[in-house]
Amino acid sequence: MTPSLPGFKVQCVGDDIAWMKFDENGQLRAINPENGFFGVAPGTSFKTNPIAMKTIQSNTIFTNVAKTSDGGVFWEGLEKEVDPNVEITSWTGTKNWTKKSGKPAAHPNSRFCTPAFQCSSMDPMWEDPKGVPISAILFGSRRPQGIPLVYEARDWKHGVMMGAAMRSEATAAAEHKKKEVMHDPFAMRPFFGYNFGHYLQHWLDMERDQSRVLPKIFHVNWFRKNSKGEFI
Repeated sequence: MTPSLPGFKVQCVGDDIAWMKFDENGQLRAINPENGFFGVAPGTSFKTNPIAMKTIQSNTIFTNVAKTSDGGVFWEGLEKEVDPNVEITSWTGTKNWTKKSGKPAAHPNSRFCTPAFQCSSMDPMWEDPKGVPISAILFGSRRPQGIPLVYEARDWKHGVMMGAAMRSEATAAAEHKKKEVMHDPFAMRPFFGYNFGHYLQHWLDMERDQSRVLPKIFHVNWFRKNSKGEFI
């Protein structure tokens, strides 16, 4: 992310997983258990995510993407960023691929795997074993219509309810390929590892210890579109 407001900065600890626990002072802290980024390639471009594009210029493994005749890689979203004269071979091996082929050049869930230290916005504390302090938790969903860009929970229980009631447009990482709006509690639908009732109770129980400093909870929707189908 690159902030558009003067005086603000964004620094990264991780792009996917956060392990969070309360320290001896009741402060919630988080570490990144991973050493790199494992991101979805389609849709990533210098327009949508310039920092990610700079990060993957070297020491990067690409899976199920298309390749170009000049030795590069290609996926949907890079149409304006590759030489129009290069030949593209799709992820299935189709040579001289074009949009008219009727099939995607890259698999919808094709990935790049790259070291985190190459990211220019990594926070200096990203490898600190104590973790970084957490003052807010953002639950994000993909909702083209009907859901505000951002709103804040009134209290912890309300925030947990917001997370539990989330619905989101399916992505390539989910089990459904179509862009249908699905129930996606806590934006974790494909990744729950145990009974959801127990998971929900765990969140509710966090406020029982009065010594804990609970973070604020927000719901964000960075995928809302206007009447023209453009992201707001």
